[in-house]
Amino acid sequence: MERSRFDYVSYDKKSQIEQAAIKAKCQDLEACINIILPDSRWKSLFMTHLEIAYMAAGKAIRDEQIKRDASTELQPCRSDS
Repeated sequence: MERSRFDYVSYDKKSQIEQAAIKAKCQDLEACINIILPDSRWKSLFMTHLEIAYMAAGKAIRDEQIKRDASTELQPCRSDS
């Protein structure tokens, strides 16, 4: 069965570590911007693009994990646990 780009997969330990590192940096940048920039259209735009960058990083990590291990477990749906 061919994987869909929209399939959810369970991150392995390496991917979890990579995702956590990127998340920490995004949160640092978010905190910095919240301190420095006044509320404005530009701040909102910045935050939107930061969210997009974070999601794109997650997708790239997922794709690399699948390349490393084609037997990566699929999740039936996304869960918060």
